[in-house]
Formats: sequence, structure tokens, C-alpha cells
Amino acid sequence: MEQIRVNLTIERQVWKSFSELVPNRQKSRAVNELLRNEIAKKIRQNEEKALSLAFAEASEDKDRQTTISGWESLDAEGWD
Repeated sequence: MEQIRVNLTIERQVWKSFSELVPNRQKSRAVNELLRNEIAKKIRQNEEKALSLAFAEASEDKDRQTTISGWESLDAEGWD
């Protein structure tokens, strides 16, 4: 895995707490894992938001609603 070096600005208290919790030589791995988890969370949130918007748009689409209502009689018949 290719790695890059970055320069970040972090609040002093955050760094102090982080340094107390994470041993030396493990900080990069811990930051990488924290960022990976946060990225996955943000991607999931964006996907959920996009899906929610798509459902909202679909529910307002009159042609789609008309088509769906045409199939409701088949749902009422049952498939036993």
C-alpha cells in the first residue's frame, strides 16, 4: 500500500489525549484507521441521503404512481 506523508493541524488537547492513549509508533496506524472508519461512515451517509432523495422523487412522480396503482389489483388477488 502506497503511503504519503501529511502535515495536519490538530487541537492541542486532542493531540494530548491521543498521545496518552496511543503508544508511539502506532499513531499513524491509529489515525489511518480512524480516517478509514470516518470515510466509510460519510460514504454511507451520502448513499443513504441519495437513496432517500430518490425515494422522495419517485413518490412524487405521477406517472410512476399511476403505473403502480395499475398493479395494485394483482396484489389484492393474492398468489396462494
